[in-house]
Amino acid sequence: MHLFLLFVAWVIIAAGVHFAVKRYFLASFLAAVAMVLATQVAGYLQTGGLDPLWLLSCAVGFSMALVMALLVGLPFRVLRQLRNTGLSESGPND
Repeated sequence: MHLFLLFVAWVIIAAGVHFAVKRYFLASFLAAVAMVLATQVAGYLQTGGLDPLWLLSCAVGFSMALVMALLVGLPFRVLRQLRNTGLSESGPND
């Protein structure tokens, strides 16, 4: 259950950052940083102390969070590209 809640929280954070920041890779990087920070703060609040291996946890978490942020950001990137090229309004020509 904890893993599912972590997954949902990461998707919400990544979607929010990708909605706010227009540049795909910058938004993915910022989302990954925000996800790692949220995970560390949640762990601190739950256990009452910092993880003894927090640096390793941040590095591994960042790599997983970056992959998640890149995947969550793909629909935002595609929609922005379609909007910029004007393909979203074009339909079949009758």
